[in-house]
Amino acid sequence: MSDLHAVALRPGAVAATHSGSFHADDVFAAAALRLANPSLAIRRTRESGLLERADIVFDVGRVFDPAACRFDHHQLEYREARDNGIPFSSFGLIWRELGAQLCGSAAAAGRVDHWLVQGVDAIDCGVTLSKEASPVNVMSISTVIGGFNPGWQDDTTAPAQDQAFERALGMALAVLHNAIRGAQNLEAARAAVAQGTLLEGGRLLLLERDLPWQDTVLGCSRYAELLYVVYPDSPTKWHVHTVPDHAGSFDNRKSLPEPWAGLDGDKLDAATGVEGGVFCHRGRFVAGHRTREGALQMARLALLA
Repeated sequence: MSDLHAVALRPGAVAATHSGSFHADDVFAAAALRLANPSLAIRRTRESGLLERADIVFDVGRVFDPAACRFDHHQLEYREARDNGIPFSSFGLIWRELGAQLCGSAAAAGRVDHWLVQGVDAIDCGVTLSKEASPVNVMSISTVIGGFNPGWQDDTTAPAQDQAFERALGMALAVLHNAIRGAQNLEAARAAVAQGTLLEGGRLLLLERDLPWQDTVLGCSRYAELLYVVYPDSPTKWHVHTVPDHAGSFDNRKSLPEPWAGLDGDKLDAATGVEGGVFCHRGRFVAGHRTREGALQMARLALLA
C-alpha cells in the first residue's frame, strides 16, 4: 500500500490523468481522490513533463508504482487483478489505496468494490461479466459517464473536454458518495440486527427499527432457520417479511399463506382472523398490520400454515 491519502492531502498537491476522451475509470478515480481532498488539483494532460512533476498520476504514463503514486494499467507487463480474476483499472487501483479510509472500514470498502468498482474496472479492461450469449444492452454506469464526452458535432477542443470531464466528475462524486454511505449503513446494521429478538425457535425475528437486515440474516448461521422478520415500516404500520432463499432471490424460505395473497383491509382480516390488517402482497413475500402485536400474530399464523 502507498501513502496516497497523505500525498493527496499535501498543500498544493497535483493529480494528473490523460486529456481527451474520458472513461468511467479515470472519472471515478478522480472522484475518489476528490473525496479524500476536495481541493486537490486534477490536471488532464499527456505531456510527459507535466506527468513527471505531478504528485499523483493515474490512467496514463504506463507506470504502476504505488510507492511513487503512479497508477496506470495499460502497460504490457501489468498483471494486477483480484482473486476473482477481474483486473484493476485506475479506479480499482486508487480505490484499493483509499477505500478503507474513505469508508471507515475495510469491510465497507469491500462492499463498494463489489457494488461499483469491479463493474467499472471490468468494462474498462474488456472483461465480460454477463454469461448471456446476447446480453441485454442496458445502460451501465460506465456508459452514463462516457455519455458526458462531447459528441462529434460538439465542441471538442481541450477546454470543452475538460469542462465535460468536470461535469462527469460531479456525477461520479455523487454516485461514489452514495455507495460509500450505503456500505457504511449496511455495516452498522449488522450490530442492530444482532440486537433483534429471535422467537419461535429461531424462525421469527422481531426488530424494533426498520433497517437493512437481509445481508446480515443471509450471511449468518444464527439465522439458518429464520422464516419471517417483523419490523416497523412507519409509525402506523408493521411489516411481516419473508426471508429469501438467497441474496437477490424472489423465492422465499416460506411464503406467506396463499389465502392471504392480494388481500387488504377487512378481507385480509377475515382471512387471518386478526383485526387491523393492512395488506398482503400478491407475491406473498410481505404483509402489513397496523400494530406490532398484530404483525406478530400474523407471522405466527403463517408459521403454522
